[in-house]
Amino acid sequence: MIVSLKGRLLDAADSIVFLEVQGVGFEVNASASVLKSLPPLGQELQVFTYLQVREDNMALYGFSSWEERRLFEKIISVAGIGPKSGLAIISSIDPEGFIRAVQTQDLKTLTTLPGVGKKTGQRILLELKDAFKHVELPESHEDAPDLPGDIVEDALEALIALGYSSSEAQRMVDLAQPQLDQQYDLQELLKTALAQNSQQRGERTWKRNG
Repeated sequence: MIVSLKGRLLDAADSIVFLEVQGVGFEVNASASVLKSLPPLGQELQVFTYLQVREDNMALYGFSSWEERRLFEKIISVAGIGPKSGLAIISSIDPEGFIRAVQTQDLKTLTTLPGVGKKTGQRILLELKDAFKHVELPESHEDAPDLPGDIVEDALEALIALGYSSSEAQRMVDLAQPQLDQQYDLQELLKTALAQNSQQRGERTWKRNG
């Protein structure tokens, strides 16, 4: 396994860098953090690498730190996420932001990343929830932090238990959230979702009878 390369930068094109290490040239698919800090051509560059080996091909992926490389390995361990997708994800969010999103079950942030739809985001939250359980991050100073995703998930489960389909429950939660303050709890979310749904059903009945 090639875990790092240190050599002379020959060229860089798009997201690929070409390194010469003791007379051998390597093509490396580089993360955004590597590309942002490239030295002038001919100067020395070190990247921490992951080697993908397939029957018909081998590919190197390069990162600016061990931490970024280790995070990449965790991301591609999720079912359905390959190295190319993993590189796109890690190039679009810093490690702290990604880990924080997983810790807080923030599906909304994950689905803004390239190639991550709702189902893939849910797999990331499910399969990596224990991987960062003991990672301590600096306190977030955002003025309006997102609601932790576990409250939304609990609301969906509660509505489904009441007999609503998953699509109905999702619709009810989506409609209720804009009506609430940013700091709300599970009970407030459920109360608003149920109240709005009853109101809408009443309006539909009145229109039919009218």
